[in-house]
Amino acid sequence: MDIRTQVLTIAKRIYSNRLVIASLGNVSCRDASGTIAITPSGIDYEELSIQDIVTVDLQGTPMHQGCTPSSETPMHTLIYRKRPDISGIVHTHSLSASAFSVVNQEIPVEMVEVAAHVGGSIPVAPYRPPGTKELGEAALDVLKDRRACLLQNHGVLAVGTTLEKAYKAAAITEIAARIHILASVLGTPGELPEHEVKKVRDLYFTL
Repeated sequence: MDIRTQVLTIAKRIYSNRLVIASLGNVSCRDASGTIAITPSGIDYEELSIQDIVTVDLQGTPMHQGCTPSSETPMHTLIYRKRPDISGIVHTHSLSASAFSVVNQEIPVEMVEVAAHVGGSIPVAPYRPPGTKELGEAALDVLKDRRACLLQNHGVLAVGTTLEKAYKAAAITEIAARIHILASVLGTPGELPEHEVKKVRDLYFTL
C-alpha cells in the first residue's frame, strides 16, 4: 500500500473511532526514499479523498501542486529528520487523553496493553506553540523509547516504525486515559509494578 493510501486509511480510522473531529489532528507516513505523505490543512476527515493527501520532502516543501499540507507539518518533518527509525506519526485530540494533557498529568501503566503497545507510562511534553518544529523537539525529548506522549494543552502524539503501530499507540493512549478516569470514580486505580511492565515490554514491545 503506498504512503498516501496508508495516510488516508488511518485518517478515516481515527475519525470513525472518534479520536478526532472535523479536520483536527493529523496523520503522516514516510517511505524509504524520504518522501512524506501527510493530511491536508482544513479538510474534514469525513470528506477526505486520496487526491487531498499531500506529499512533502523532509523540509516540508510540497512535492506537487494541490492542497496545503497540515499546519503541523513542521512537527512531523522535525521528528522524521531526528528519528530515521520512525515511519508513521498520528496526532489526535482524543477527549480523555487530552484531558490528561490539560492537567499536565502522565497516563500511568494500569493495563498490559499500554506496556505492550506504548512501552510504559505516557509522559507529557511541555507546551510549545502549535505549528512549530519546537513542538516536535519537545515531544522527542519525552518520547525516548515510548511510542506515544501527550502534548501539554494540546492532545496526543504517537509514532512508530509503521503507521499502523503509531495508530494503535494513539488509540490505546485514549483507552488508557478513559479507563483511568472511570477507575478513579470506582476506587483507587492500581498501577502495574515496574517489573511486570518490563516483562511485558520484553515480550511484546517494539517501536
